[in-house]
Amino acid sequence: MENDFIYGMKVSLDNEFGVVIKDKLNESNLIGIICWDTAKENDLEDWRGQFGTFIRNGGKILDNTYSFQFINDDGSLK
Repeated sequence: MENDFIYGMKVSLDNEFGVVIKDKLNESNLIGIICWDTAKENDLEDWRGQFGTFIRNGGKILDNTYSFQFINDDGSLK
């Protein structure tokens, strides 16, 4: 089991699905920006440094073969 976010990790929380992406501004060494699988461009949520909280709140790590509806594996819109 993972103990921190990694780039490209596919996750779910509260029936939403997303992927951990790189911080475009690269302001922090922490990883945990999640791009959610919605039609909205840049539907991002900052979970940096909160992996344990994410898991305790019901967050799950998805299998790498999970296919998103609206986004690519890098978080860009399809």
